[in-house]
Order: sequence, then C-alpha cells, then structure tokens
Amino acid sequence: MNSIDYFAQIQLHFLHNALSAIANLCTKNPEKAKKAALDFSAYLRSNMESLSYKGLISIEKELNHVKGYLDLEKAIYGNALNVIYNIEASDFLLPPLTVQPIVENAVKHGIGEKEGGGTITISICEAGSENFITIADDGAGYDVHNSGKDEKEHIGITNVSQRIKEQCGGTLEISSEINKGTTVIIKIPKK
Repeated sequence: MNSIDYFAQIQLHFLHNALSAIANLCTKNPEKAKKAALDFSAYLRSNMESLSYKGLISIEKELNHVKGYLDLEKAIYGNALNVIYNIEASDFLLPPLTVQPIVENAVKHGIGEKEGGGTITISICEAGSENFITIADDGAGYDVHNSGKDEKEHIGITNVSQRIKEQCGGTLEISSEINKGTTVIIKIPKK
C-alpha cells in the first residue's frame, strides 16, 4: 500500500470529531480551542509531509506527531483517555507514520471500545542490539487469532509491519487479551 492510500484511510469520523471538539471548546474554553486548532493544523501538516517523504525519520519527530494526534484525541475523549510516556531512548530512525497508526488503533479499538476509557502507555528503550517501541493499552482487547474484523481494519498494521521490515530490518509483534488490552512491540535493530 502506498502512502497516498494510507492518507485516504484517515478516518472521516476522527476529522469530524476533532473539528466538533474544537467547535465545542470555542464557547467553553477559547484558549483550549485555540490550542486544539493549532494541534489539528500541525497534525495534518505532519501527515502530509510524512506521505511525501521516502526516507527514515527520527523517533523524536515521529513521537512529536504522535503527541499532536493524542492531544487531539484528548480534546475529544477528555479524562477518558490517559497517556503515559516512558522514553528512555531517542537516537534512532524509523519510517514515518510507524507509531501513530498503532496509537490510533489503540485509541479507536482499545480505549474507544472500553466503557469508561483507559490508558495508553508508549515506552521506548534500547536493549542489546535493538531499540524497542511498546504501545500498550488497557482497553477492550481482542482475540489475535480470531479477531473477526474486516481485512481493512488490519491494513494499517500490515503496512507498518512491512515498512519497518523492508526499511529497517525490524519486526512488529502483537499480543492482546479480551477485556485486558493490547500490546504492540516494534523492534528496530541498531545501525
């Protein structure tokens, strides 16, 4: 799948929800609305830049994009979405739009489907000859062997897995348990 196809997959409901959240904030909290509008603009600009870029980017740049995305989701979900960052390594490269689609799945299919919301934890560390990126949520979870979901639901994950394998020699592993959450581990070999 090429990058233009990925952009086409940006969920219209996310765009609608983000704009609706900003509109609601305009009367309730204009300063928050202003920040949310700027975050939304930065998120869209970053997505467009990532789509045209063919090389690798720093994990810091990818993480900034993820933080912008999560700021928007927090404007929508409020206190129902908690985010924890454990960043211990930041000196490696990866394909653009590697972490963000995984985090988007954690929000949409994990936290969004769990009554009362939940927490997403993003951890980045190095061990031995690899850098590890772990995205874990305590959301709805699913049976990884029999998810029953349409193939379209897995295109983002498949795309990320292929790109990290082809461009970095990396791997992606998923584990999940119904009503407990999902964990995705990306391993990127050190260069």
